[in-house]
Amino acid sequence: MTQSTSTDENGARPLRTPQGGAASGPMPQRDPAPTTGGPSRPSCHARGRGRKVTGTTTTRKKPSQQRPFQVMHWNAESIPNKKTELEHILHEKNINICCIQETHLTPQKSFKVRGYQCLRSDRTDRSKGGILTLIRNNINACLIETHMEDSEYQVIRIQTKTSEFHLVNFYCPNDRHLALDTIPAKASNFIVVGDFNSHSQSWGYDHLDRRGEEVENWQDDKGLILLNSPFDCPTFYSRRWHTTSTPDLAFCTEDMHQLTSREVGEQLGGSDHRPVFLTLGMESCTEASFPRWNYKRANWFLFRHRTSELTRDIRVEGRDINMVAKDFNMSILRAARESIPRGARRDYKPYWSNELQELDDDLADARREAEVNPSQNNNIRLQEAKAKFLKKKLQARRRSWQEKTSSLNLEKDGRKLWRLTKQLNDENTSRGKITLEENGKVLTGKHAANQFAESYAAESNLHVSPEKQREARREKRERPARQSTVDAMSQPLTLHELHSALKKSKAKKSPGPDGITNEMLTHLGSAAENKLLEVFNSSWQEGSLPQLWREAIMIPILKKGKDPKKATSYRPISLTSCVVKTLERIVNERLRWYLESRNLLAPEQAGFRQFRSTEDQVTYLAQEVEDAFQEQKLVFVTWIDLQKAFDKVWKDGLLVKLLRKGVSSNMYQWIRSYLYNRRARVNVDQTKSKKFLLRHGVPQGGVLSPTLFLLFIDDLVSEMPKGIKAALYADDLVIWCKEEHASTATYRMQQAADRLNAWAEDWCVSINKEKSSTTLFTLSPKQKAGTIRLGGTPLREDEEATYLGVTFDRRQTWKPHIAQAETKARRKLAILRKLAGTTWGANEKILKTVYQGTIRPHLEYGSTAWSTSAKTNLQTLDRVQNQALRLITGAMKSTPIKEMEKLTTIQPLCQRREAKTMVQAEKLKCLPDHPMKHRLSNLTKNRLKRSSFVHESKRLSRQYREVLPQNTLPLTQEEEETPKATEKPGIQICTSVPHVTSGEDQNDTARQALTLALIDEQYPKEAWIHVYTDGSATNAVLNGGAGILIQFPGGHTATSSVATGKHCTNYKAEAEALMQAASFVQDSADPCFQVVFLSDALSVLQALENDKLPQLAKALQIVRQTRRVVLQ
Repeated sequence: MTQSTSTDENGARPLRTPQGGAASGPMPQRDPAPTTGGPSRPSCHARGRGRKVTGTTTTRKKPSQQRPFQVMHWNAESIPNKKTELEHILHEKNINICCIQETHLTPQKSFKVRGYQCLRSDRTDRSKGGILTLIRNNINACLIETHMEDSEYQVIRIQTKTSEFHLVNFYCPNDRHLALDTIPAKASNFIVVGDFNSHSQSWGYDHLDRRGEEVENWQDDKGLILLNSPFDCPTFYSRRWHTTSTPDLAFCTEDMHQLTSREVGEQLGGSDHRPVFLTLGMESCTEASFPRWNYKRANWFLFRHRTSELTRDIRVEGRDINMVAKDFNMSILRAARESIPRGARRDYKPYWSNELQELDDDLADARREAEVNPSQNNNIRLQEAKAKFLKKKLQARRRSWQEKTSSLNLEKDGRKLWRLTKQLNDENTSRGKITLEENGKVLTGKHAANQFAESYAAESNLHVSPEKQREARREKRERPARQSTVDAMSQPLTLHELHSALKKSKAKKSPGPDGITNEMLTHLGSAAENKLLEVFNSSWQEGSLPQLWREAIMIPILKKGKDPKKATSYRPISLTSCVVKTLERIVNERLRWYLESRNLLAPEQAGFRQFRSTEDQVTYLAQEVEDAFQEQKLVFVTWIDLQKAFDKVWKDGLLVKLLRKGVSSNMYQWIRSYLYNRRARVNVDQTKSKKFLLRHGVPQGGVLSPTLFLLFIDDLVSEMPKGIKAALYADDLVIWCKEEHASTATYRMQQAADRLNAWAEDWCVSINKEKSSTTLFTLSPKQKAGTIRLGGTPLREDEEATYLGVTFDRRQTWKPHIAQAETKARRKLAILRKLAGTTWGANEKILKTVYQGTIRPHLEYGSTAWSTSAKTNLQTLDRVQNQALRLITGAMKSTPIKEMEKLTTIQPLCQRREAKTMVQAEKLKCLPDHPMKHRLSNLTKNRLKRSSFVHESKRLSRQYREVLPQNTLPLTQEEEETPKATEKPGIQICTSVPHVTSGEDQNDTARQALTLALIDEQYPKEAWIHVYTDGSATNAVLNGGAGILIQFPGGHTATSSVATGKHCTNYKAEAEALMQAASFVQDSADPCFQVVFLSDALSVLQALENDKLPQLAKALQIVRQTRRVVLQ
């Protein structure tokens, strides 16, 4: 009986295999080519439960004591649904590089693998296809070339400890030209792997086709050696034709051939292609582990004791400040080593279970049986095994996800949720090692660090003419920093200031060169705190800083979408000493108070200022445009981009401006020392560059730097000619004028541009003329503005421009901005979908928190400016929220929107926009120097049927007159007041009860008993007035009320209650209760007794502690003038 010799569409036939005996189809008729190394006996290796993997070792491997360097290549046939299996095998096999073909990814689809660099090349002109190369983060790699026309390939340069080689990840479908001649082949250290879709007897087919001949000719021309053998296990199984073949090939140069072995693995993820493993005879890079402080296991009691003990005898007076700081740092670090354990994080292990492994092994058995004994039944069994595996994988992932989301505790630590959210958005994947190219040379490690150092040093170097230098020095001599009459300039720093600064320190921040962290500083013992204050005062009074405080470690971070081979594609992050940052907070608080209380900053500046925001500036500009339209005018706007504004501040010029503003005495001398002789080193892959000098610029990452920058550019607006208005947010500048005719507007704007250019030249400021542009806002298509020239360079004219994250279009329809906001929000909806699930997803509270924290801000930002857009535009945003509500509640599409809003207590966006407009209007009324304050009180024109922020705010003010406050207080700092940082400690605020925890080890009864015992012990009724306050509102938003109970020494009590408004939150009611209680105590209580206010409103106490409730603080200070005050 003759066996069938039918072939599949690729011309492949069932082959004779060692495992299955005789199978249909003849053996290859052509002898192996000399370059294949000849046939050899198969050598099998297994994963899973100890079974052997089919495949052969075709070349000898050089023995090595180190872990071998592993390269895997695999046609995934869609990678998104196989990520779990991929991560498992990468971890199990310790793969260094993985080349994947047919990823089926699109540019909009995010895909990252933890611990690996992802070099992607996606198809953009048609579906499917695409290639991806995963490279371990500890390997230096550089993408040299990408080709995506006919064939698809990447050329990557790989650098290991001992050698360098080039790797090509190649894929070409059957219907495309191979285009092999376009591959830049090398004569040595060269490997090509991938799916060639070509036939030849050299790699196991029974015939040679045109594509196979083309591959063989290319192989001969380039002197490459085929690593495949015709007797190797086939890598592809056709489920349609029940046949096997080997389209997956690997080639290398002769020098690599002697060090490389090839092995075909088991099936992976249900793909028709098996993975192929290449073992290279070179040393594999090992992951370096860096120990970190484990603050969760810290013995803080011991740390406080040891810091006080070790720092007590440090002598400060009369010693060099550098030696003092060094002794203090050594004492703190010694105490930390004795009381805080250190350890390295465990290697990441992807999710995998024994049950999944069993089913994966079953799938591999079914795949092997179908290949060896091809039949319809075996093929069906293969599909069944694959279906079982995929079903179990989905169930396991859901179970794991349920366990992860159910463990989230938002009350205890909300950071876990945001970390998880970033992981879902693939934002937390760390990047690999940095590899730069400079003049054809490859730079890594220390060489790359030095290249960055040279680049950053050059950026901080300004060309200042000798004449300007002499002029600045002359003015500094003429304005000596005499002793100031302002206490904030010269008086010693206080312990209260230190405590306030430490409270504002954020945890989990990287330390500077001294190694001291914020956690250490916030847990210092009392004696150590006093010693730190003594060190600070020594620095303050001497006007000098230790050199260690003026040094930084810079870490380059790749900018999104930039070429990783160029040093200019990275932005540096500076790590400076946490100790000096604490001192900077104290100095900055004093400087800000001085500037704000005397109105020394331009009202057009909103950056880094209390009570100001980006939305103030956006609303201001939008209102100006709407007013012009109503007045039948146009608005000509110029958007100015200041190039590297913070990094290129002229230091001598900044000191001149400090003196002009009246900054003197200790503050001037300290800031002068703070600015000069600043040095840095660049850290690249744990190797540091040489130190370099930062000649100009304000210190990056410095707490004081934003305020200094505001001072430096403060006089910019005053240089503008008449008729020109401006808005500033730090270095984001926009200037405009309103005119009837475009020609007049062009003339005025050119005058402003000339003045601006002159100011920039005087103060050595660089303006990026390529990014600066103009826009003409007009409703008339006939109006055309002229070209504005800045320093002789014409500025481009844009129909649309983005300012502070809001896109303006020339007719101010807001359609482009709303479309962008919708796109951003819908992308983030993918996170919500990953978190959600009917029976296994995160609970409603977590989903609601994620929506409010990551999606809704995109739907609301800048709404005070664009809420007057057409209803059809606004409804597109409403639909995004409605979709989010369905994901949060799990409701069907037919569920009414209002019911979902009630269930989730999420307000409609239209109501939130109205509330935001009212809040913005009330805030602007409270800012006496803001340009919008007077505009809100002026009459509005209604020539056109267009609305604006002022129109809407007045309409809402009439509609909700009973809700809005009748009297408003200005949001300013009085000149005669001192900054809070220099006040004597008065009001004591305690936001926790000792020995009372929120854990499950204490029930409500135990917490109540401990709290009452504390009150009786610390605040005895014979000497203290006990004031109990409470406030609440119906459904937390309506008909608020506050209640007060006062217990006086002697036993008598007093009660009071007050309504806090028809529309009121619990927070407002609690704050109003404390306000009324303070007033009641001041009017009626005996001043001989101390007062303790007892409240359960933790958020109110925290806001008071962080200076967020100035009116309540003022009322309590009045009480404090006659007695001691504690809030518990």
